Amino acid sequence: MLEFSMTAVPLLFVIISLGYMALGMWQYHTLAEAVNMTARVAAVHGAGCAGQSCATTVANMEALLAAKAIGIPASSMNVTFTSSASTVTCNPLSSCSSNSAAWPSLSGNVAGTTDISIKATYQFSSAIGMWSTDHGGVTFNPVTLAANATQAVAN
Repeated sequence: MLEFSMTAVPLLFVIISLGYMALGMWQYHTLAEAVNMTARVAAVHGAGCAGQSCATTVANMEALLAAKAIGIPASSMNVTFTSSASTVTCNPLSSCSSNSAAWPSLSGNVAGTTDISIKATYQFSSAIGMWSTDHGGVTFNPVTLAANATQAVAN
């Protein structure tokens, strides 16, 4: 019974730690894919959509990013939308849900020569930190997960 106790407790910690590491990896992958997809959508709704029904707004991009980032609350993501003419910062992402400004801003965006960029960060808090005590207390050290996507504006 003693041998079981000495091996089972650390093994249980390892199994739970692996689960939280997998959760962190899944959230990073989800964030990266959501940022990439949002950048692609913004790029194809760029230079040729001036004043047309295909033009997008910051609120459209916010809604798309929030919908594609499954499992990551929009209130926990910080996002920066950058085009040649403007930069929009949403800290948190949900703060831009009512921003009706056109993005990517159409002035200065030339198809094939201008890039747009989306950068997002998310604080991942894991329970793994609870097993490394600091002066007798439990500490939770968040890890910042960051994703960046740059796309050329299409016609």
